[in-house]
Amino acid sequence: MKQIDKRALPFEYMGNSAKGCLLIHGFSGSPADMRPLGNYLKKRGYGVRALLLPGHGTKPQDLALTDWQTWYQAVETEYLKMSEDYKEVVPIGFSLGALLALYLSVKQNASQVISLNTPLFFRNEEYFVLKNPDCEYLSKQRSLAEKKRNQLLGRFSYEEIPVKAFQSLLEFKELLKTQLAKIKIPVLVVQTKNDGLVNPISAQFLYDSIKSKRKKLVWLEKAEHLLTFSDELPLVLEEIALFLAKSSGN
Repeated sequence: MKQIDKRALPFEYMGNSAKGCLLIHGFSGSPADMRPLGNYLKKRGYGVRALLLPGHGTKPQDLALTDWQTWYQAVETEYLKMSEDYKEVVPIGFSLGALLALYLSVKQNASQVISLNTPLFFRNEEYFVLKNPDCEYLSKQRSLAEKKRNQLLGRFSYEEIPVKAFQSLLEFKELLKTQLAKIKIPVLVVQTKNDGLVNPISAQFLYDSIKSKRKKLVWLEKAEHLLTFSDELPLVLEEIALFLAKSSGN
């Protein structure tokens, strides 16, 4: 059995509401990135489950053996399990998790969906066009200060990205773009303008493409990609609370 780092373990809070929230982390990250959001939702009485996506929480070599279909199947399975305990289940995804949450809303009868820093377009798409076809891993090249900050925050994230798995993510985002018009349920889109990874045009493209009658796009001015640990998190939490409190009607 693969050894999961203790910082990357999935977590769950039982709620006293008819609504549960499925939290989906980003590529190469872990549920730890969703814990600030999970703790907030717990205090508001919502049921919370944060799953660990396949290939994550162990070592990059395990992630290299997975693809978007593998990640999506895990999300869908968890969603169906939660649906046995809650009348409504709202997928809330960050980065890759946002792509998965949106795709889930196409494939399943979700009542609402929340999408945080959704990578439909990257800042530097050309970076991911490999000059060396034999390259298997890309280094994130984090500074010592970044690594220390992540450790202090209790985060778990790979330092290397398996190229094969990331190419599957790129394929997935292109597929999702063709499916966005099928989304008609209420959607909350949050995007930071200072995201160094995701091109902010992703949020406007998403907002314009979905056919929901109730949809909202919230811009953050200062936060970086990992908005769940930013100074603007209180604003994000407030917007999520308002969105969840409304009925799920389109």
